[in-house]
Amino acid sequence: MTDTIRRSGEERQASIQHTSAALGIDEALVSQLVDTFYARVREDDLLGPIFQSALGEDWDPHLAKLKDFWSAIALGTRRYNGRPMPAHLRLSDRISEAHFGRWLGLFRETVDELMPNPAAADFFYDRANMIGRNFQAMIFALNS
Repeated sequence: MTDTIRRSGEERQASIQHTSAALGIDEALVSQLVDTFYARVREDDLLGPIFQSALGEDWDPHLAKLKDFWSAIALGTRRYNGRPMPAHLRLSDRISEAHFGRWLGLFRETVDELMPNPAAADFFYDRANMIGRNFQAMIFALNS
């Protein structure tokens, strides 16, 4: 048996807030990241049609939700209270590992361009990579 120290939600939140502040990440940067990245997604030949089929032309509510999501991930805010997996599972017959790879590649390009330093870029990229792996595991495990 191992001795594991579990942090409370408040301790995890404080740690995230400390890290993001030290890296120069704030709400304005999160908003810029979401807007820039998803503008690229909309224009992408592989990803654009998937998002278009799911969202149509009404991106504003989705972008607001994504800003809340990334604010929670990167800044430790508690604005996001959604469940992203069900929405992605509804797309499982239209997406493949190539879509996830392209999403992550565009994300990496965007964070490399926008972040104030390489550590901030890695901070976002590591989280996006983990989220993508978890989504792929759920989606493709259910479809096999």
